[in-house]
Amino acid sequence: MSDAKGPGIALAATFTSDGLRDAMARRLRETGGEVRAAPYGQLLEPMLDPGSVLLDHTGVNVVLLRAEDLYRGAGDPSAGDRLLDELLAVLSAVPTRSAATWLVALTPPSPGALADPVAARRTESAARRITEAVGPLPGVHLVPLDDLADRYDVPETHDEYADRIAHLPYSDQYFDALADWLVRLAATTWTRPRKVVVLDCDNTLWAGVCGEDGPLGVEIGPGRRAVQEFMLDQRARGKLLCLCSRNEEADVRAVFDEHPDMVLTMRDVTAHRIGWQPKAQYLYELSQELGLALNSFVFVDDDAVECASVRAQLPEVAVVELTRDADAAPRQLARETAFDQLTVTDEDRLRADWYGAEPERRALERSVADYEEFLARCAIEVTMEELSDSALDRAAQLTARTTQFTLAGTAFTVPELRRLLDGVGQGWTVRVRDVFGDYGTVGLVLAQADGDVLHVPVFLLSCRVLNRQVETRMLRLLSAKARAAGCRTLRLAYRPTRRNAPARQFLQQLSGSAVGAEDAPGVVGVRVADWTDAPAAAAP
Repeated sequence: MSDAKGPGIALAATFTSDGLRDAMARRLRETGGEVRAAPYGQLLEPMLDPGSVLLDHTGVNVVLLRAEDLYRGAGDPSAGDRLLDELLAVLSAVPTRSAATWLVALTPPSPGALADPVAARRTESAARRITEAVGPLPGVHLVPLDDLADRYDVPETHDEYADRIAHLPYSDQYFDALADWLVRLAATTWTRPRKVVVLDCDNTLWAGVCGEDGPLGVEIGPGRRAVQEFMLDQRARGKLLCLCSRNEEADVRAVFDEHPDMVLTMRDVTAHRIGWQPKAQYLYELSQELGLALNSFVFVDDDAVECASVRAQLPEVAVVELTRDADAAPRQLARETAFDQLTVTDEDRLRADWYGAEPERRALERSVADYEEFLARCAIEVTMEELSDSALDRAAQLTARTTQFTLAGTAFTVPELRRLLDGVGQGWTVRVRDVFGDYGTVGLVLAQADGDVLHVPVFLLSCRVLNRQVETRMLRLLSAKARAAGCRTLRLAYRPTRRNAPARQFLQQLSGSAVGAEDAPGVVGVRVADWTDAPAAAAP
């Protein structure tokens, strides 16, 4: 659940971090968040003391490790090895001690450490062990920094003099870049991610105007190829790619089909609007077609007038005014916060393919006589599996992203889910498949038994499977689990929000009474027997 104090970051490092803390604080100031840092020289203590900045905190914890620092000042390397062993043991336990999200980064080794073969091998071994230990931990994310200096155009990473006299190992420019990147990643845990990238074509995906220059006359050099590769990576991370271009559709398609340097294909494009209407209108139409809110959209265009028009008419859309300097464009995209994403789940990777199959579902729906026949021919399969550590990232993602069919609208972090499961709570993920493909994990239920009552604070379902009767099957599966646990009643907690009307309508069907948008939070009771004794067709 979100931090009551607002977004905040706690920081611990193996080196002096005062300047880094201040740079991060400047970036957080407008959100009302704060950055707190553990005292210099303390790394293990804040991960063990319940009252420390790291453990008395539910925001984001950042731990920065320069592997060679574990051996700094140790006359005997075995002392550094013992410190490393202790660090790994403490890190492995943080998911059970903390409700925060943890970012762990291995910062670059010094030139001196790299120049000494013995120190280099020791540092490399320590870094490898840290990576192997952190990777599987729920709620703990390893942050790669290999290309940070390149992405931020940092001319010099290290400051050997400051490192020697004050244990400040990096240049001001590198610390500034590191601060920006860490705050950006932290912000992804308290903001909803964007789901759709809408791309202009002329002077965005290629240089030139396809309607005038022809499909082979537009230029796609290294910079424009890098832009397309960036967008293909966004698709792999779960974002839907759409086109919005002032052109004739045949001219745009000809570039995709005929130009030998195109990276993107039309198969990578989920939807498009190509024509001469205002782009704000096209964005709205795409939002309606995809069933996704405009605040999940990113619009990328090189034209300043088009960008200004979209900003004015659709302020909820993130607008990226892309430079026409082809070489600079990839670096600009890499620094745009609208594309930031901390985790990528299996469902993210499935999302674009699922939307790609949606036209087949719609064609079937149009071809049958009634909706019940459509559902029957879809052969929808719903399964409910116990929430496991490997599914915690997706479960937390669902609580943050689902806005329509969610009874209470409460977001959980991975550590908060882990704590719930370690206590008396239970959780299940819901997976849906049909004849056209796998929707992936699209639902979540969290519950806690109390005598013969099963309290259900979270009951949610992705908008991708709404109007498929999946929610009634979820309730039937949950009722069977409740009955097996000796529970006779389900108590579904709800909190009306601006967007959860579908969930409220479901509750109204269950309760027979209105659950309005202005109502205070409440609970709807459901008799387990009504959903386990009667045949499916006879259920309420």
